[in-house]
Amino acid sequence: MIDDDRAEEHLQRFHKPDGYCLHCQRPANQHHPVGPITITISAPDSDDLTHEFCRWECFGKWAAAQAGGVFVLDRN
Repeated sequence: MIDDDRAEEHLQRFHKPDGYCLHCQRPANQHHPVGPITITISAPDSDDLTHEFCRWECFGKWAAAQAGGVFVLDRN
């Protein structure tokens, strides 16, 4: 169970990037020069949301979960 302070800190990351990967919570620039990968989500009636990810796999896992799916990495 996540305590209230930790939950609040995690929710703040959805409003303002803090330099950590949204998915794995490691430094977003840990794979420099590949990262951080910054994604901005725009909606007509709301503020833009900006998320940072450390690598493509973290972004893929997050995006798949948002779409209700599962990320599958095919190394062929």
